[in-house]
Amino acid sequence: MTIAIMFNMKAFIPLLLLFFTTVHGDIFRELYVKYEISYAIFGTIGESEARLVIDPKAATYRITIEAKAKGLAKLMSNRRIERYISRGIVRNNLLIPQIFETDTKKGNYFREHHIYRFNHTAKKVFHFERITIKRDEKEREETLSYWAEDDILTLFFNLHHYVKRGTCKGSFCRLKAVGANDKDGLVDISPKGKYLKVILHRRIFASRHGEIYVHMRKDGIADFAMLKDVIFFGDVKAKAITIRKNQSKKESP
Repeated sequence: MTIAIMFNMKAFIPLLLLFFTTVHGDIFRELYVKYEISYAIFGTIGESEARLVIDPKAATYRITIEAKAKGLAKLMSNRRIERYISRGIVRNNLLIPQIFETDTKKGNYFREHHIYRFNHTAKKVFHFERITIKRDEKEREETLSYWAEDDILTLFFNLHHYVKRGTCKGSFCRLKAVGANDKDGLVDISPKGKYLKVILHRRIFASRHGEIYVHMRKDGIADFAMLKDVIFFGDVKAKAITIRKNQSKKESP
């Protein structure tokens, strides 16, 4: 099996979405985390940069995550780049998404772009998709069959709210987020020893249910994530190599 088959940014990007988890309800006005992604005997196969910026005066936020292949994986994946963006407002220490975007590029000939717009009043999410292959372009629009208050980027930041609200049963949380999986957006979160276990209910490599283990620092930032025993070769790991933050505790803009 070649690295070309094994390497797929979209498959392991969930490893990086937890960088801003704040189970204690802290607000990071600015946060930057850079991750190195490795895969068993193949070593480093990619890197990702994650940023969160909150404007306290405008009460808005913006989250961006960009992942790139490196080395041989870069060549075999045709210079694959993935970008995730969430934009919205901040209210009572919650991030409320208005727009969530995903953008995938491979070389100069392929691009897949998704835009999700949230209508919190009507409890609907509208989805626009555009796929471009060379000069061939296809578009479609739909309303998602399920409602979710969060996208996959805001969900973990808002986790403390759902715990306090009683949505979770004991230490187990079953929530929904746009971007978790295409069917219903379900995400299960529970403690597992020193890790936080996250199940995305979608296949990631050989993991049928997308089961990920995340290690949290005391300040709520995920510094390590792991997808166990992928295709018998070992683990896919994401390790934080740079963390910069400007934190203001329990403060609403």
